[in-house]
Amino acid sequence: MGDDIDADRWSATAAAEIGDPCEALPEQVRSHSRGRPWRGLAVWHQVGPPGDLYIPRINAHTILVRRAGPTELVQRHGGTVQHRHWLPGEAIIVPSGVPTFWRSESPRDNIHIDLDPAWLQRVVGGGHAQLRSCFGQPDPVLSALAAALMASLHTNASLQPSFADGISLSLAAHLLEHYAQADRRERSSAALSRRELDQITAMVLGDLQQRWSVRQMADAVGLSSFHFCRSFKAASGQSPHAYVTRLRMEEALRLLRSTSRPIFDIAMDAGYATATHFSQTFRRHWGVTPREARLGHLSAASSRPQEPDIRARARQ
Repeated sequence: MGDDIDADRWSATAAAEIGDPCEALPEQVRSHSRGRPWRGLAVWHQVGPPGDLYIPRINAHTILVRRAGPTELVQRHGGTVQHRHWLPGEAIIVPSGVPTFWRSESPRDNIHIDLDPAWLQRVVGGGHAQLRSCFGQPDPVLSALAAALMASLHTNASLQPSFADGISLSLAAHLLEHYAQADRRERSSAALSRRELDQITAMVLGDLQQRWSVRQMADAVGLSSFHFCRSFKAASGQSPHAYVTRLRMEEALRLLRSTSRPIFDIAMDAGYATATHFSQTFRRHWGVTPREARLGHLSAASSRPQEPDIRARARQ
């Protein structure tokens, strides 16, 4: 199949914008989620003849999953043209704002998912999130999510907004992990620096009573919540929540062994509103109750932190 795209028609397509891709090919829409209370998410089933399609820019990230047999496919996403043998179950990603051209050798039978970019921004904590084009590759996660949405569409099940919200967040997180722009993938997978780890440590130790959120810690080092969690885990082997809990438990153990203060006061200093919650967390962490730890029932071996020493790892 050639890639002789009509230059005049492509120029007009690239200059145009539509709110819904179905506006460009209404006769190929077999079923659609239109009318459902799904916020920032649309799914539809495209069935149509082979040939050429010119689709203007839309303000949504588009996922296409092939349903029928394989087809030879020529695609143009913005300024990039590729030939592809597109197989059933394989996914294509078109970032928002990118005009496209499609030339299919076989009839079209595809699932489309259109996702509002706001869902990606929600995952990264309000920061910038940009996807790259994917011209087709196996992706069992996207294929399964597309199948789940189509099953809901065909059976009139799972009509609540919360169902679609959960799918949208899952889609956004998966797209960011696997299809983000190269510079964002590299930064998101890099470990926090020693300085950044020490900064988080000092901040948390300075106020253990604070209900530290991921957003607060991420803001301290200038990252989105999404990228902060990945970078923190890459550096420490722990989640931010597990690390904060560890610092609280180590401080609580120190106070139990070095002071005679009431356990409730120590629980408050460690950031726990009730002695019951504190005692449950302490026992899960150390294997004994706070009272037993004060009486010396905590062995020397078990009193050593069982998680990796984050500050030591940051210095490696």
